[in-house]
Amino acid sequence: MITIPPYIKPGDTIGVVCPSGYMPFEKAKTAIDILTKWGCKVVVGKTVGQQFHYFSGTDEERLLDLQQMMDDTSINAIFCARGGYGLGRIIDKLDFKKFKKHPKWIIGFSDITVLQSHLFSCFKIASLHAPMAGAFNNGQFNNQYIQSLHEAMIGRKATYLADGHAFNKKGK
Repeated sequence: MITIPPYIKPGDTIGVVCPSGYMPFEKAKTAIDILTKWGCKVVVGKTVGQQFHYFSGTDEERLLDLQQMMDDTSINAIFCARGGYGLGRIIDKLDFKKFKKHPKWIIGFSDITVLQSHLFSCFKIASLHAPMAGAFNNGQFNNQYIQSLHEAMIGRKATYLADGHAFNKKGK
């Protein structure tokens, strides 16, 4: 059985972190503002805007920031501002005891898929493979992908329509 974390309601809190690559705070600001406009409180982690070489902090800093968001029961979802590279360096040090008792949405893609795959394969907890902070910039926060993320976060079921193709064959 797959565990679906609770959907986001107005007033819920979303933690924003960078557990992998570096992202300047200015590039995450639009996403933070939009999450707020969607009715969420936003808590910005220490790794957003922090840089250590390519990363958003040392391995220890990124681990502690993500762990704090995972353990904090007042945080209802974790929005990863950037992927890139680096989560694989800390995944084995994360403690999932509290998270398993209080699952929440992990939102992102790219390197964040390491965490999402771990959550599903080890604990059968769903996550959202979805746009991250950079996708909100340059007026893109109104596009269908960002709107689809919002719909998924609040629990609206998606409807997909795909035309058939002449090569489609009935299976047995």
